[in-house]
Amino acid sequence: MTILHLTTFLQGGAGRAITALAVAQRRRGHHVTVVASRTAPAGYGNYDEYLARLADAGVGVRLVDSMFAREYAANLAVVNAVREMFPQRAALDLIHAHAAIPSLVALTLAGSRRDSPRVLQTMHGWGVRKTREQVDTDVALLNLVHRVAVPSAQAREHLTSLGVSPRRVEVVAYGVGESGAEMDRRDRTLVDAMMHARRNGRLVLAAVGTVGERKNQRLIVDALATSEAPDTFCVFVGDGETAGLAAAIRDAGLTEHCRIHGYSAAARRIAAAADVFVLPSRNEGQPLSVLEAFADGVLVAVSDIPELAELVDDGMTGRLFDVDDPVSLARVLTRIASMSDADAAAMRGRARQVYGATFTEAAMVDRYDRVYQGLLRVRSV
Repeated sequence: MTILHLTTFLQGGAGRAITALAVAQRRRGHHVTVVASRTAPAGYGNYDEYLARLADAGVGVRLVDSMFAREYAANLAVVNAVREMFPQRAALDLIHAHAAIPSLVALTLAGSRRDSPRVLQTMHGWGVRKTREQVDTDVALLNLVHRVAVPSAQAREHLTSLGVSPRRVEVVAYGVGESGAEMDRRDRTLVDAMMHARRNGRLVLAAVGTVGERKNQRLIVDALATSEAPDTFCVFVGDGETAGLAAAIRDAGLTEHCRIHGYSAAARRIAAAADVFVLPSRNEGQPLSVLEAFADGVLVAVSDIPELAELVDDGMTGRLFDVDDPVSLARVLTRIASMSDADAAAMRGRARQVYGATFTEAAMVDRYDRVYQGLLRVRSV
């Protein structure tokens, strides 16, 4: 099978899922190409380790502008570039788009080809800053592609509430592998500080993800500043709007309790060294960081937004706290700190079982393969 992946950028959890999927498909003998945008505004871009992993696996990678900007001329430039990569005589079975603008590119490209490749779009997450016009455009595109994949039932419900046909939307859960990238010296120094804090009786927390309003890391600082919080040491791993977070830490007098590490390719291994993985998000798709914590035996505490409540069974595989409520988070952390070793081990074990049953990388690849085969069967009828 010849598969073309189109995405805005290869970054964050969505980029990791795309990379893992493309690499696994190549190893299964498919011809796989990934096209992403070359240049980006602040806060966006392609992670070097994702590009390197694709190249090492023999996946073709091209960076072309632009599948991010909502500019028709720039989008047509991508169409023309991909047409040169896949001339009419070259087979192209399926185009897998990973956002709305990539779907626009995919549909335009597919319509120009005699072999009429099928178009699948994965909606990894629904942006929180879309205008009404952008929402209408994206819903229209989702109703034009042949199939839409989302990582969770909540995401499916959200899209259908916006007007996407339920018949088009299929839940395809993410999956993660068993290990992450190796740590460098800077990462190991941070982990040493985490171990030192644990030896001094502090509960060690890790918050991984792009720093900003959506992931809502500021809530952790507010929680640790309350009288309800246990003695903790928290590391924040991720790029983004770190200046405001640093100011909040200083203003709360928590500089000895918090460390902003910035971006690290080894974020998973850093989180695995913590006692608790904390995710206070206001909006999510299906965060790979939670699945990795399940796999790595790290307790999780997440906000009770529907997407995370679907993933974490409160009291069984992790803990939920009220979104945007620092006192609720502080009380959950105190409850976790007071758990017996046996209870904590049982919770980690249940989470690990959920990972093994549902969220492995191989399972994700198999699920997508079934979707692909279904689309190709329809084309052959």
